[in-house]
Amino acid sequence: MNIKPVEKRINAIVQAEGRRPRILLAHLDSEQPDRWTKPLAASLAEFGFDVDIGPTSQTPLQAARLAIDNDVHMICVSVDNITHQASVVQLAEALQTEGGADIRLVAGGAGLQPNPEELYPVGVDLIVNFDKANINLIDRMLDLLGEAGKKRKPYRGC
Repeated sequence: MNIKPVEKRINAIVQAEGRRPRILLAHLDSEQPDRWTKPLAASLAEFGFDVDIGPTSQTPLQAARLAIDNDVHMICVSVDNITHQASVVQLAEALQTEGGADIRLVAGGAGLQPNPEELYPVGVDLIVNFDKANINLIDRMLDLLGEAGKKRKPYRGC
């Protein structure tokens, strides 16, 4: 796939909403930033997304409130161990209770694959491998932004 269709889709979002798609890259309960953050942020920005990067060691509630306060379309979190997976469940719950039910939630990791049976039912919209920040991942994220409340089935291609 080349970049033109992605640019066209982002421009359609800009036309419809009057702003670029905005994404928060959050770090849950982690003292150090994940290695995926900067490359993913750079890729998303190159394609035309507005990217916010949250501080390290956020609680799920803090990340949910930051996403809501920054009026993001989507929040991406890393699941590098089983503790992070539990934090993602708490984040999904916090988004619901704090008024961010419309914010799409993407979880991923490098190496460890999150458990879709646990994460999809609680509100995770997409599970990906953040090491592969490529045009297919960007395209899948844009798919989420174009959907009206539909949940995705696991996609193993990113």
